[in-house]
Amino acid sequence: MRHYELLVVLSPMLNQDQVSETWDKIKGFITTREAEISHEEQWGTRRLAYPIRKGQHRFLEGSYHLTRFATERSFNIELENFLKVDEEVLRSLVTSTLPEEELAAQAAAAARAIRPAPPRPTPVGPDGSPLPPASVGVEAPAAALPAEGAAAAAE
Repeated sequence: MRHYELLVVLSPMLNQDQVSETWDKIKGFITTREAEISHEEQWGTRRLAYPIRKGQHRFLEGSYHLTRFATERSFNIELENFLKVDEEVLRSLVTSTLPEEELAAQAAAAARAIRPAPPRPTPVGPDGSPLPPASVGVEAPAAALPAEGAAAAAE
């Protein structure tokens, strides 16, 4: 089976019922092509990275929807053409992806691979004793320098 991910940005001018109706129409198109929807997310209305012109309108935000589906046959071109014609759809993106199980396994492996940073070594003084935190990386004032160093620092 081939696995796909579809991200759709719908017009913000739609009310909640119209958004649901449009999303159901898109899902219906996918399922009538013998595809099985495995995951859906509604991300809500978000600001767009750049303005989108559609018809006579200029949109600065859109309603984002994501779905993952699997199918035996590819119908990407049909789906893209269907979404281009729909006036409620501002943008869409169909990508090929891994099956849900493999995505979950990759996410778990990435989480295991993240390790905390190793602890920093404690700075020590000339006698081997640990230095207090305030003295680490701080220059000594001119008064603490030897007499000849103080004269050079004053110049």
